[in-house]
Amino acid sequence: MIMKLHEIADIKTGITFRNRLLDNLDGEIEVIQMRDINPDLSISNGLVRISSEQIKPKHFLQPGQLILLAKGKSTRACMIGAAAKKRVISSAFFSIRIKPTQQVLPGYLQWFLNLPQSEAYFRSNASGTSMFSLPMSVLKNLDVAVPPLPVQERIVHLVQDREQEKATLATLEEKKDAYLQQVMLQEAYKE
Repeated sequence: MIMKLHEIADIKTGITFRNRLLDNLDGEIEVIQMRDINPDLSISNGLVRISSEQIKPKHFLQPGQLILLAKGKSTRACMIGAAAKKRVISSAFFSIRIKPTQQVLPGYLQWFLNLPQSEAYFRSNASGTSMFSLPMSVLKNLDVAVPPLPVQERIVHLVQDREQEKATLATLEEKKDAYLQQVMLQEAYKE
């Protein structure tokens, strides 16, 4: 079944902060900004913290919720995991919360949003050239293929298995490089 993203999820923009965010070591809320998204789509540690009096509870992110980078060089969807502190996003992001009435897994939707086809749709409809800006209307009108839950679960498991495989291969490559460097170094010092 094909559905528009706005039929599946509630979509909101992040918070616009009027001033530069300064880290408040006593702050109870962490702010996710563009620079906080790692290449592996995880959220970095050491987020800027702010006081809770600045933020309304409706802006707090929930585990399983997705965030999508709406400005910059590429769109990337990240899933919010459990965190020790409450988190919010800056205006560079959209928050995507799957409606309770929909049978869509967050991991599946994250995978779908990160597909090259979705990226191409976003790019072709965004404004700007090198630093694009994705209008909410474009995001809302993305056609999303929604297969039955067992199919979504298989896709999510395949994606997780592939990511684990990539991590394992990267670790093996690092160890292989270190080993070869050591062997070559020993050869260099031989008489």
